[in-house]
Amino acid sequence: MKRVVALFAAVAGMLVVTARGDEVLFKSGDRLSGTVVKVEKGKMVFASTVAGTVTLNLADIRTFSTDQPVAIARADGAVVQRQVAAGTAEGEVALLAEDGAAQPLALTEIVTINPDKVKWTGMVSIGATYVRGNTTSDTIHLGAEATLRRKDDRTTLGAAYLYAKQRDIATGRSNTSDDRWFAKAQYDAFLSPQTYGYGNLRVEQDAIANLDLRVTPGIGFGYQWIEEAGLTFSSEIGLSCVYEAYASPNRTDTYLAARVAYRLNKTLNDAVRAFHTLECVPSLEDFGAYLVNTDAGVRAALTARLALEAKAQLALNSEPAPTRDKKDLRYLLGAGWTF
Repeated sequence: MKRVVALFAAVAGMLVVTARGDEVLFKSGDRLSGTVVKVEKGKMVFASTVAGTVTLNLADIRTFSTDQPVAIARADGAVVQRQVAAGTAEGEVALLAEDGAAQPLALTEIVTINPDKVKWTGMVSIGATYVRGNTTSDTIHLGAEATLRRKDDRTTLGAAYLYAKQRDIATGRSNTSDDRWFAKAQYDAFLSPQTYGYGNLRVEQDAIANLDLRVTPGIGFGYQWIEEAGLTFSSEIGLSCVYEAYASPNRTDTYLAARVAYRLNKTLNDAVRAFHTLECVPSLEDFGAYLVNTDAGVRAALTARLALEAKAQLALNSEPAPTRDKKDLRYLLGAGWTF
């Protein structure tokens, strides 16, 4: 009987040790048990068995340990998969090799733990209306955007197509009221965690505005003011070359322009995200000529992949084709697949 009791006690002890999981030891002497979720930008996300998921400052931690190997990106650029043991000195841990050897590592040398997998994120959306009766009209708008963010660079792609037609009650003829598309791409190379150089290209056409083609390549610098899970904000300044070809009457313009822009994304809650972008391209040769593209809206997640999006778009051209308006303001509602 004593042997059975001893065996149960040993098993229970093993379970207790196993259940402890990862552990954080603070400089204050306090301890916290749970799981190290990730480390990034001097912060540790820790799933505590007592307090739930919390965010800790690495500066407050004396040392920590994990019961399983974790992916660690070090300041020297190396990425290793190691189990972590508590360090003997303050502000230090020990990386355990397969042979049991321990390699000291300062907490300040840890860039990330369990970094997010690099993948494209974005949305493909569609919106349409179909009206029959006293009013006969059809509209459709397609959109796509994608971003690939890696440690030292970022690639952003986008495209959209808008088409609308409506029947004139008096004549019975259908008239096209919107026929526009654009595609854009930008590559950002980070020179520091906040500063980056960029190169971009935007190509567009607008049949209603008599714009056969506009091509706008550009280069410049940007600054990433904030880049967090729930909030990102960046601003840019640079130079662009604008080529425009108009129809009716035929007109071709080419000029050098400045470019200022910003992008803002803000998570409002678990399901809703707001966004706002602005790009202004003023000519450096004709100070009365400029282009502005801006949008603002919200995106609401319905499921893990399906979302609704509502936004307003403004395209402004200070020198449009004759008889055409300087601005186009659109309100768009669509649904799409996020990835």
